Amino acid sequence: MLEKTVVWLSVLALSAGYGFDILLGDPRWLPHPVRGIGRAIASLESLLRLFFKRPAGERFAGVAIVFLIAGGAFITTLLALKLTTLLHPALGFVLAVYIYYVMIAVKDMVSHVEEIKLSLEKNDLNQARKYVGFIVSRDTDKLSQDEISRAALESLFENTADGVVAPLFYAALGGPALLVLYKSINTLDSMLGYKSPRYLYLGWAAARCDDLLSFIPARLSALAYLAVGSLQGRRWKEIWPLLCRDGRKHESPNSAWPEAAAAGVLGVRLGGLDFHDGMAVERPLLNEEGRAPRQDDLKPAISLFYQVCFLTFCGMILLALGVRFTVTYFCPGAGVFW
Repeated sequence: MLEKTVVWLSVLALSAGYGFDILLGDPRWLPHPVRGIGRAIASLESLLRLFFKRPAGERFAGVAIVFLIAGGAFITTLLALKLTTLLHPALGFVLAVYIYYVMIAVKDMVSHVEEIKLSLEKNDLNQARKYVGFIVSRDTDKLSQDEISRAALESLFENTADGVVAPLFYAALGGPALLVLYKSINTLDSMLGYKSPRYLYLGWAAARCDDLLSFIPARLSALAYLAVGSLQGRRWKEIWPLLCRDGRKHESPNSAWPEAAAAGVLGVRLGGLDFHDGMAVERPLLNEEGRAPRQDDLKPAISLFYQVCFLTFCGMILLALGVRFTVTYFCPGAGVFW
């Protein structure tokens, strides 16, 4: 009976965390574990660079950073959950809700896109360029209205996987600790996983780990867009060939999947010419047959994103129940993981 109660409380914690994110977003004043993880990564990088300067040494340092940061975050979360639960079960529940809340990023992403949409509606391109610069890495100072819209759509759809679907997936599989491990790897990749001379060797391990952990969530994201599109009247037989063709176009093995699926649902063309630090970069075209994105696409894109997130949440609740009841049946006392 106790094990069943733990299972239902764990699922309730995930539901509460998702609900708080939808309602409140990510207040900047609230302590956020990812910021602490980012500072730890920066400090460890600076320290290890003092001792490892050759390519082989940098690769070793990169592996060490992944193990120390991701492993440390995982163990720290487990211990914190265990300690707070021992002090009082309600404290452990509150900590789990907090972790879920700050690690899922539905509202925060939507808020960024809504700021861009409102700026474009006011014909304030400078403000729109400023806001879009918060969520993309390309040069934004000369973007046109349609280019701003494309950048916002690409960021929204690409971040469906690592901002929402992957956190829900790993929370369902292994609770707050596994979710924190995933977010640690994702943060490592965002800070170190560049193919620049500085990070070519040091960031290799982080980039490969993130590719591996994001493999399933990226494809689940695409399937969720496909499902929602079908419910909206878009035949899945029209989008599926597009997804199979364009899902592999990006250099990343994962990022094109949700983008391509969403582009097919909205009927827009994503990708094209961008500039990074003044250098022209030609991104692969996704749904090449679609029309160019425009300002009017932002509102339906936000609605589509919300529907995909909710569908994913419902699916992950079912997955969480299945995993937890199965694990607790064969391994009583595993509740600390949830």
